Amino acid sequence: LSENLNSHAHAMFSNDWVYDTDGGLSENTFGWKSLGQELRINDVTTDLTSFQHGNRALATKDMRKSQDRPQTHSDESRLANLLRRVSREDDRDRRLATMKQMRELIVHSENKVVLVKQLDNILSTLNDILNESSKLLQELRQEAACCLGLLCAALSYEAERIFKWMFVKFSACTKDEVKLLYLVAVYKALETAGEKKAFSPVMQLVMSSLQSILENLDTPELLCQSVKCILLVARCYPHIFSTNFRDTVDILVGWHIDHTQKQSLTLQVSGWLQSLEQFWVADLAFSTTLLGQFLEDMEAYAEDLSHVVSGEAVDEDIPPPTVSLPKLAALLRVFSTVVRSIGERFNPIRGPPITEAYVTDVLNRVLACVTTAKQVFFSEDVLTAGNECVCVLLTSMDSNSQLTGAVISYGLDQLDSCRSCGPEYSMGVLNLLTLIVDQINTKLPASFVEKLLAPNSQLLELRFHREREVMAAAHGVYQAVLSLKNIPILEAAYKLVLGEMGCALNSLLELLGLPPACPHIQHPTFSQLQLSPERAEFILIFNLSTLTTIGNTKNSLIGVSALVLLFVGVKRCL
Repeated sequence: LSENLNSHAHAMFSNDWVYDTDGGLSENTFGWKSLGQELRINDVTTDLTSFQHGNRALATKDMRKSQDRPQTHSDESRLANLLRRVSREDDRDRRLATMKQMRELIVHSENKVVLVKQLDNILSTLNDILNESSKLLQELRQEAACCLGLLCAALSYEAERIFKWMFVKFSACTKDEVKLLYLVAVYKALETAGEKKAFSPVMQLVMSSLQSILENLDTPELLCQSVKCILLVARCYPHIFSTNFRDTVDILVGWHIDHTQKQSLTLQVSGWLQSLEQFWVADLAFSTTLLGQFLEDMEAYAEDLSHVVSGEAVDEDIPPPTVSLPKLAALLRVFSTVVRSIGERFNPIRGPPITEAYVTDVLNRVLACVTTAKQVFFSEDVLTAGNECVCVLLTSMDSNSQLTGAVISYGLDQLDSCRSCGPEYSMGVLNLLTLIVDQINTKLPASFVEKLLAPNSQLLELRFHREREVMAAAHGVYQAVLSLKNIPILEAAYKLVLGEMGCALNSLLELLGLPPACPHIQHPTFSQLQLSPERAEFILIFNLSTLTTIGNTKNSLIGVSALVLLFVGVKRCL
């Protein structure tokens, strides 16, 4: 027995593996089993079996741990290798490829412990790349910003630490292009997390930091990127953003009324404000107060301009028209933006504080400001902004409003000004006229239609505009007029349209040496008008196109059968 014990002990302590009695390979744990089988007595079989199963369970657990450890070590080694390569590699394409591999590791790594252990190294490496100055590395730096944002989203339980780190780096940075990259990273983090509320515990910190950034930035590029982040917060965490809504609006309005900025930026700011409709509606008191402030400022500039009209001695404190007019135009534009931002809620039907009296008062004051400005100096910018403002208010005006006459006169007056303005202004006027017809509709006086379609009307001339968009807008005015549901007004309109067609047709017949035709559609206002062949042909095509469109329109008072008779009549004349 002593010899057997010594031989077993020697085999166990000298080798990790031993052969069992059958010659098979066995772990050292099962070597003890062989020894136990030789030593045990019959009455301890059950206890030994239980002990055997317990050892097997422990061994299996240890084996799982040993299998996990190499994977963790592998990820950690791979990450360290990527960090080292992206920092030391000289080739730009290889560095970019390495950065993309790092992004894949961040996104797909199942062991977040590795990222947390290496977090300081990762942040330091990415920060170094973001601050590299070479323009050739812009794509690499963008990729690094993306990785930073993805890292923040992947380690949501470390989000506070990473967000704070990014905002501290942003504040300490002196280069706008690098600041922009930090904001790109913030946006990527918010976008990746989306509406999963993963950042709920830190979102107040993020919103406050973004608000502080918004208040202090001074370039359009940083403005755009910071607002993108804020709008994402507004969408995913509206309860957090709502407390910052007013402060955000104040800053964006400041950019909106800065007439020195490019028009593209102003339009973009307008779009941002309109995207916050739910907050405008939820805070109508603030919204209407803001509109009131804009109106007061408009009236102040209009009053300054009125002193110039009257010829009074201008006070040194009163700004000249070159200053007042651009600011008035900017106020008109931002007023339109806020009305659009309130959306469908800006309608008397929805009840106070938007009432008929309120809309009438606001519209009347806007018309007065624009009219005063036009009397001082013809500013296409002011008139374009004014027409846009009148349009957004018209959609909320009742057709029985006491301002109906004033609006019609305003529209016709603006149409006359198209003679000396560019396509943008003409488009605005034509859209305004279409809206006047649609809104006032059956309450329109026949005199309006007669002036609109008369031979000396600028509307007829705008049909020949070289810009296709302007011609299409003129077509829209014709469609609106010829779709009216008021029989007397509709009859007046058709007589004028057909009268012009008869004039055009006779001009072509005269060119061919043929006598005049279609006497039943002649109109006295066009009797003395002579048209060139090109204009006559265009007028016929344009008017027929308008009539065809109306004839195919549902609920139109003119039917297809009436158009067929008209075309047959024209064909006979030809």
